[in-house]
Amino acid sequence: MQRAICFWVIFICAIATPIAHASIGLVVGEPFGSFGTMLPAGHAGIYLDHLCADGPTHLRYCRPGENGVVISRYHDLKVTQTDWMAVPTTRFFYGVDDPADTPAFVTAEQESDLREQYRRANLASVVPSRTDKSGNITPPPYGDWAESIGAAFDRRLLLYVIDTTPEQDEHILQLLNDRPNIRRYTLGRANCADFATDILNIVVPGQFHRSRFVDLDLSSPKNLARQLDTYGHQHPELNLHAYEIPQIPGTLRRSRPLRGGAETFIKTKRYLATLIVIQPEFILPDWIVYESKGKWTPGRDAERVSPTSFDAQVARTNISITNSTQLSSALGSPASEPSSSAVDLPSALSPSASMLP
Repeated sequence: MQRAICFWVIFICAIATPIAHASIGLVVGEPFGSFGTMLPAGHAGIYLDHLCADGPTHLRYCRPGENGVVISRYHDLKVTQTDWMAVPTTRFFYGVDDPADTPAFVTAEQESDLREQYRRANLASVVPSRTDKSGNITPPPYGDWAESIGAAFDRRLLLYVIDTTPEQDEHILQLLNDRPNIRRYTLGRANCADFATDILNIVVPGQFHRSRFVDLDLSSPKNLARQLDTYGHQHPELNLHAYEIPQIPGTLRRSRPLRGGAETFIKTKRYLATLIVIQPEFILPDWIVYESKGKWTPGRDAERVSPTSFDAQVARTNISITNSTQLSSALGSPASEPSSSAVDLPSALSPSASMLP
């Protein structure tokens, strides 16, 4: 009798509950501001929908109702020598906990206030306040870490998402939690795109890499997005989805299109003019490389999402997680988690790795 009851509980839950797939996503942000004008490469981060922030430098499995985390490498976490930082998904994109509270129109003052409030409450361990000459406690100077709070205030973002397995999620969790989070950033060999590349290679080993020609042997967010988009279309079992997170309207300047390495020298006037004067022979081969290997429009087929529709999308997955937990309780056994196993550390994440190519 008890076996029959268990069978029907499992059967009903199986047909009534949608299957939950864990996901990993590449977050690509367009360049903005003065730095984005000089180097229009943009920014890259990693979105994980089944892992959540347990503080700014530690991850855990999400609880029902939580919508994941975005992690990224930042170059100016120098005071605490921190390499990467984690921020809850909705805070990362929209600067708030509840998507319904996302500002419809953002000013620079609103943006600064929201970021400082979150920093004081959650990021003081990695971005501490400073003391001025008079002994007063003041906020730290602006840094790119601030762009992880309300990223859509400053720029348009694209999100390329593929499915992951529980074992892959466990691998990522162990890798980031067990290894020292020590500052590694260099523009040429350990930038934000290098960090994202190493995490994606856990899911699809060896598929993502820097381009010797398109990016002049550097890693760029645009080329990484192109590789993931191409690979995802070649492997439909990964369920690739592309989403566009539009920049929030406001007084802040609009972001600019993403560019790769070779493309920057062709399309950025200051660089093109300089090359014409000092090294004109570089222009033709650079143009050929761009036209043949680097010409691609990010987000061309992306589905536009709003703050509330993005949250609703994640909530459907969390329903499945909740029902899975309830089913385990009904059967008298705890919900299982992936077993622990030893993990290999990608070279660009290792604090002892060489900076040389």
